[in-house]
Amino acid sequence: MADDLEKEAENGDAPKKKSKALLFGIIGVLVLLLGGGGFFAYTKFMKPAPAVSVVKLKQEKVNKIGVMVPLDPFVVNLSDPSGKRYLKLEITLELGDNTTADKLKPYTPKIRDMVIMFLTSLTFDEVMTPEGKIRIRDELLARFNMILRPNKIKNIYFTNFVIQ
Repeated sequence: MADDLEKEAENGDAPKKKSKALLFGIIGVLVLLLGGGGFFAYTKFMKPAPAVSVVKLKQEKVNKIGVMVPLDPFVVNLSDPSGKRYLKLEITLELGDNTTADKLKPYTPKIRDMVIMFLTSLTFDEVMTPEGKIRIRDELLARFNMILRPNKIKNIYFTNFVIQ
């Protein structure tokens, strides 16, 4: 057995094994260095800063609430065959700015008339469902913006909605 080891040493097989191990070790170190350098370069020079600023801008737009103007309550009879159902509705308007609030005051009688005429045309079945309430909100928003052009009212909120 000792003779076999001596023969391998004489043939030069042992230095080949050492050189292969050394070669793989050097390649491994180079891969680690290149990977570390690539990671450093990516974190140093490829910052995702613009995405953060876009998110901040979106948050500022979302968080910005317009001027809120509550309207006097509306109490109307619904268009029902029995004629015994009524709706009490309180609305708050979200406006874009204070100048719109000032422009709204002279239109108050026209706005109230429009809301009353629209609400009295509705039936109990149209008002009861959540889809009906959304439709009422959308229709009122469109009608408000027809009176106060161009799109001065951002949103409508129902602060009280009672059907009896």
